[in-house]
Amino acid sequence: MQMKSFRLLSIMLMMLSVMLIVTGCGKSGTRFGNIAPEIQITSFEGWDSTYVAAGYDTTLVYSFHQRIYWHAWDKDGIVTGYAFRVLDDNGVPIATPGYESIASAGDNLIPQNLLDLDPRGGWIIHYVPGEDETNSLDSPETKRTIWTAQKYAEINFPASDAAGNPLQRASRFEVVAIDNRGAISSNLAWRNFATTSIRPTCALSTTKGNPDNKTVGAGLKLSFSMGGGDPALPVIPFKYDFQIMKTDLAGNVITPPESLVWIDTKTQTVEEGELLQINQFLLNLNSTPRLSYDFDANGNAITKTRVIARVTDRSGVVSIPDPYSVMTFQVKNGYSPKTLIYGTKTYAMGDNHYDEWGDSTTPEVLPVQITQGSPRWASPLFKDLENKYTAVYSPNLKLWVRWGWYGEFVDSQTPDSYNKDYPYGKKVDVVLDRNSETDVNYFSEITYFWVRYDNDAYDFPPYAHLRTQDANGKWWLRIPVNSVIKQSILLTGFPIPPESGIGEHVFEVACEDLQGVVDPVPAEYRFYLHKLIPPSARNGVLVVDDDFPNSSYSPQAFVHAFYDSLFADYSGTVRLIDQSASDGSFVGDTYSDRRYRQLAVSDLQKYKLVIYHNDNSNHAGQKDTPAPSQEGFVNVADALSMYMKLGGNLVVSHTSRLNQALTENPSTGQLRTIKSFMGIPDEAGSILALGTSIINNAFFYKAVANETGFNDVALNVTTNFNSTVNSRKGMGAISYFPEASGDVIYKLGCKPVDFPTSPPTADQFAQYNNQIVGIRNTNPTGGKAYTFGFPLSYMVYNDAKTMMNKIRSECGL
Repeated sequence: MQMKSFRLLSIMLMMLSVMLIVTGCGKSGTRFGNIAPEIQITSFEGWDSTYVAAGYDTTLVYSFHQRIYWHAWDKDGIVTGYAFRVLDDNGVPIATPGYESIASAGDNLIPQNLLDLDPRGGWIIHYVPGEDETNSLDSPETKRTIWTAQKYAEINFPASDAAGNPLQRASRFEVVAIDNRGAISSNLAWRNFATTSIRPTCALSTTKGNPDNKTVGAGLKLSFSMGGGDPALPVIPFKYDFQIMKTDLAGNVITPPESLVWIDTKTQTVEEGELLQINQFLLNLNSTPRLSYDFDANGNAITKTRVIARVTDRSGVVSIPDPYSVMTFQVKNGYSPKTLIYGTKTYAMGDNHYDEWGDSTTPEVLPVQITQGSPRWASPLFKDLENKYTAVYSPNLKLWVRWGWYGEFVDSQTPDSYNKDYPYGKKVDVVLDRNSETDVNYFSEITYFWVRYDNDAYDFPPYAHLRTQDANGKWWLRIPVNSVIKQSILLTGFPIPPESGIGEHVFEVACEDLQGVVDPVPAEYRFYLHKLIPPSARNGVLVVDDDFPNSSYSPQAFVHAFYDSLFADYSGTVRLIDQSASDGSFVGDTYSDRRYRQLAVSDLQKYKLVIYHNDNSNHAGQKDTPAPSQEGFVNVADALSMYMKLGGNLVVSHTSRLNQALTENPSTGQLRTIKSFMGIPDEAGSILALGTSIINNAFFYKAVANETGFNDVALNVTTNFNSTVNSRKGMGAISYFPEASGDVIYKLGCKPVDFPTSPPTADQFAQYNNQIVGIRNTNPTGGKAYTFGFPLSYMVYNDAKTMMNKIRSECGL
């Protein structure tokens, strides 16, 4: 059965083959001829022969700007492209704005069958898909074609006379289609248009405003804009022209008439990589045309500079000069920009330099990283006791630097007030003269930044070709204002500090303006990286006085002498610094440094023991201006925390304001790290006040030792500098701690209920007596922190000195 089926199939295949051979023998080519595509214009505007036949009005006048749609179809194939052109009222093909390149027979872009259809040519030239469109369409080297996949075209028909005046003009639009076998539609789809235009207006200014007879520098950018015309049309100019001339001080033109030529903004030279913008034109001492000064060598005004502008719309109509298209100014020598490095945007992060609390004093979003489950924020460099920016070196240290110029920002509350060094106002990018005391805007722009780091051009390999040398032989990296670097650099890979222990670095930047003038005094950020000093190599004592202000609550002379004498038995170095000193011995940062950070880790790490005291119960600590809400620990917590992380020993002497000083300002709500190092639990209610003042609840009269080796420390109630303490025989302005995470070394010695002067009640005695007032905490790095809720300078001197000797011995001093 299978054999019979196989034979039958073989016979059928053989018969089919014979039939194919017989029917195909002697034939060649296609069986059917190709049918050319057909095309028609589908827009309503304009008119053609069908409108005439239908009796429609063919005298309508249209706007010069028309969007023309068409549709084509092919009965035996597919339409693959379209070619279109515009003809004037004489039937001559013309270029129009937006389609400036047209093909002729000699370009070899028009197929023969299209030339056979109409030999005039003039079809619009397009880029071949994928071709670089910065190449000229008029170049034979460019890959170009007359065919496009567009199904509409926006045509700007001529509507002016030769002088640029509005004139009703007649034009024709034609379009053909081509199919996949090269056949072209036999009919030229066409529309005739009668078009007109409304004369446009031109407004002239500079990119930084209209000088309006003011003085300008020898570099500015003219700014042109077109108005008027048909409000229903897009505002797209064809070109801008201008004339530049000199007048006398009375406004009479003194430039010879033969020199008054119109300059087309399209003729300007642009820097490599920049795009030509016809609505702007750079004028300076090197441009064509060039600016010249209107003042003599003695600074006397002798002339004025006048610029007149005009615009040509896409129909060829030209504006007429009016007051808005004329601008007068005087070009003056001597202006230069002023470069700024923004301290609020300059900060660092590394293992030995960071914050553990988010700063809420500025809008800056600081870099942050999570380490062992805790956030670390970048932090400004510290100012040391010599007023130098410093940080303690680590291999992973990185520094962000942000710069700008004077005039870049204005105060958002007072728009006429420029922020010199606080970059959080409104960005206006005005350039103000560095030598002026009245914020003179000389109508320039910043064009380049000259950047230099550690005595050489900043090393950025992609811009290695931008290295340049100044007149003094120094090398800089000259980067465009809109480069990928922009206005910020991240410095990393710092070398290990030398044997001296301190590595000096300097970052410099100078702005260049449209005049080609570079800031003669570059902005400089000089900083010093210190080697980490291990605890074993440290010595001496640093006393930090934060008892601001000098008053009866803390008389400066007495307090200084008291703390100095606590170390009468110590032969090493004891240095005292005062946060309210005016002699420069302790320097707080300026407003540009983001926060008033008044201790530097590079200074602290030199000392075996640091004592921080704020014995003024009437104030939480050093009061800063213009940020009066920031007081005490908020200014020193990051430095003290880092010091203890690096194995430092700390003594804190404070008052009833300790809780306020530790919790007042950080956005995290608590200075958690320093509280932890001080042995204070990180929880609400961990620091309480006995009283709100010296008088209120004046029950404290001594600190009772709670550990062998420590002595009781009595309150001085007989010869105290504060007479209220003497009269009350006690004080209430101290802090106590319901719990401690460290060792309890002192407890509150409360007056008994039968004390003759200002005694507590039985309930008060039960509440306050034996509360914790002194804590010692040994930190993971080996350093110790001693926290006292009572002010040491109020205590009996000999008792306090004996206790300090005990602390010194525990700290290895």
